[in-house]
Amino acid sequence: MDWEIDGRLAGACNCGTPCPCWFAEEPTHGSCDAIGVGFIDSGHYGDVDLAGCKLGVAYRTVRHVWDGGLQVAVYIDEKTPGPQSEALGQILTGKAGGLLATLFTLVEDFKGIRRVPIELDETGEKPSFTLGRDAVVPLRPLIGQDGTTPIEVNNALMSFGGARLLAKTDSRFVDNELGWNWQLEHADFGPMKLTSA
Repeated sequence: MDWEIDGRLAGACNCGTPCPCWFAEEPTHGSCDAIGVGFIDSGHYGDVDLAGCKLGVAYRTVRHVWDGGLQVAVYIDEKTPGPQSEALGQILTGKAGGLLATLFTLVEDFKGIRRVPIELDETGEKPSFTLGRDAVVPLRPLIGQDGTTPIEVNNALMSFGGARLLAKTDSRFVDNELGWNWQLEHADFGPMKLTSA
C-alpha cells in the first residue's frame, strides 16, 4: 500500500544531549529509554486521509538501539477514527513498508498498539508534548551562538525527515500498564517526512 506522511515530530530519552544513538554511539546510561510523538499535517495511506492524526512510540533498548532486541509500544491518539487508526497501525508497526519496516526488524518485544491522549505544541514560549495521561514533556530548546535559534543536527541516522532541533527536558514518561517509568533528559523536535518507498 502506498503511503506518505508529512508533519512534525518531537522526542525525548534518558540520554545526555544529543542522544548518542543518532550517531551509532553507545547510550549515555548503557541503554536508551525513548519516546516520540508526531502530528501529521498532510498524508495518506492509500485512499485514507491521515491529515490531523497524532501518533507516538516508546522504546527501551537492551544496549545500543542498532543492536536490536528493542521493547516497543506504539501509540495512537484516542480520538483517531477507525480507518485512520487502522492505517497508522499498519504504518507504525512496519507492515506497510518504508523506513519503519526496516526499524521494526530491531524489535524483539512488541507491546502492542495503545490508544492514549497525544498532544504536540512545539511553538511558542513553552513548547511541550504529551504521550498518555501521565507524561507531559516540556522542551527547553538549546540556543546557538546567534542567541535566538535552536542548535540543529543535520543528517543524523535517526532524523526522520529533516534537521533535528536540540532541546533539554526534566520530565518522566509513565505507562503504568507496561511498568515503564523513565526519567527523560535529552529532547529534540523538527519535521517528519516518511513514505512507503
